Amino acid sequence: MSIVLGILLVAFCLYIVVTPLLRKHNTQLAVKMTDDTDEISLKSIYATLNELEMDFHMKKLSDEDYQKLKNQYEGYAAELLEKQKKKTSKTSNDSLVKDIEAEIEEELAKLRKERGEK
Repeated sequence: MSIVLGILLVAFCLYIVVTPLLRKHNTQLAVKMTDDTDEISLKSIYATLNELEMDFHMKKLSDEDYQKLKNQYEGYAAELLEKQKKKTSKTSNDSLVKDIEAEIEEELAKLRKERGEK
């Protein structure tokens, strides 16, 4: 009896494994994937800067790491703002850097207010 049940169990398992391989029309749905990792929004950079500052004040980051990451993300923000500024208008380079830094500070202040921080 157990031999018959074993043979039936093996036959059933073979059926389950082999059946998908023997289908003529193996239909697979095409999935369109988009890579949005290259597109970093200015708002996400500001949020990251704000998080870095919070982590630094909570002593989760060392001073060295904080400065390194802060400079890195401020550089990203400056690049994005510079690209946006070039698209909209042409201004002198000296005032552009000052405008970008002022805009970064304004956006950080807005984010802090939105989160209820001091």
